[in-house]
Amino acid sequence: MAGKSCCGGGGGTVTVNIPADNEIVVLCDVAADGTATPFLRRYSVASDGTVTTTDTALDGTTAYTPAGTVTTCTGGEEESPGPIPSGKQILERCGCDDTDGDGIGDVTYTEIWAIDPDGVDAPALLGTYQDGDLTQPYTPVAPVDCTSSSDPTTPTTPVTVHSGGANLAASTAASLPTSGLQSLTVTTLTGNTVVVTDSGSVTIPAGATLTWSVTRDQDQALTVTSVTTGPVATALVAWTNV
Repeated sequence: MAGKSCCGGGGGTVTVNIPADNEIVVLCDVAADGTATPFLRRYSVASDGTVTTTDTALDGTTAYTPAGTVTTCTGGEEESPGPIPSGKQILERCGCDDTDGDGIGDVTYTEIWAIDPDGVDAPALLGTYQDGDLTQPYTPVAPVDCTSSSDPTTPTTPVTVHSGGANLAASTAASLPTSGLQSLTVTTLTGNTVVVTDSGSVTIPAGATLTWSVTRDQDQALTVTSVTTGPVATALVAWTNV
């Protein structure tokens, strides 16, 4: 049918078009002597359900007319000269092409290979197609490993992590790094110690230990304004910074 009509309460008619569907497969044209020639067959399903087929060479454009038995490109007991001797298997390999030279694949393509399952003949490349579409022959210019969006694509710069610490007497402030602070641990031995951060102040009583650290990917450094002991307090402070 050309479309599906839906009638509403107002008597109007709405037509919903069903788009055509296409599928492409690799088949083999097997001659009487066993020689198998691969070709592409495109199945097109129109919106009314009519199915049509179109045969082309592996370039996806040149018309092709099978002259022998059409079958899948596997099976057969004997191998004969030809593009794909019977008994070969057809495999697909996905690849990425770096067309702009930045080291990252920006074009995806598919390679179709004929593989000898017995390992006698070397694999034969039958064609390369952009985005897995066998109607678009493609020649990669700079193949690279495919990476996902979560993979690192920018080289990281090595950094050196430093450590420091202090034994604070009463009414003493720690001399913290002015930048790049990565972690801070404060242990109060006697009295109270006050730690001021960008989130506010925290009082650490005697016998307690608190630690701050950079744990989120979006964090680059801790913001700690001060670590100060009370009038009758002592504390141990340790930190790391880059």
